[in-house]
Amino acid sequence: MRSLFVKLMFAAGAALALAGCLVSEEPVLDERNGKATPLRTGPHQMCPVGEDADDDDCEEIVLSVDETGLYALSSADGEDDETTLRFRRIARGGYAVQAHEDDGYVYYYGRGDHERFELVMMICGSLSARTRDRLLARGDLESDDEDFETCVVKTLRGLKAAARDYHFGRASDSDEAVFAFTPLPAP
Repeated sequence: MRSLFVKLMFAAGAALALAGCLVSEEPVLDERNGKATPLRTGPHQMCPVGEDADDDDCEEIVLSVDETGLYALSSADGEDDETTLRFRRIARGGYAVQAHEDDGYVYYYGRGDHERFELVMMICGSLSARTRDRLLARGDLESDDEDFETCVVKTLRGLKAAARDYHFGRASDSDEAVFAFTPLPAP
């Protein structure tokens, strides 16, 4: 079953962005290095952001977090599978974010605060050539093709460098797949 993020992306027409995302089979962030908790727990509205986004594409979700910093994101109506997230602070107001998918992990850049938080899917081909080439040469990222259709994140150093590329505006087309989280009043 697809995660809430993937379902929301398909609904918003951003499914093609999945083709070039940063992924891994094993988690890069864990309870030792992914303990940041930038989001409030409780009900939120999660919406795609962009020109093609529409209010009908929004979904009410519920966020909870455990003592290790692992967030659980579930649909407010309880019908969808749960998605888990881990956050690593990489700069003031900026985070590397790991989302668990059925067959591995997908990585996002997170920005914002408790009132509005955005997740931007990190796309390998959008990283600056300098950053991408350096990470590939050091083995922090791997890619099997010249078009960077998919890059596998191999190290925490690689994940943080990619997120910093987004944070400091060096990534091109960095707003292709963006989700905004805004808290909702408690029921």
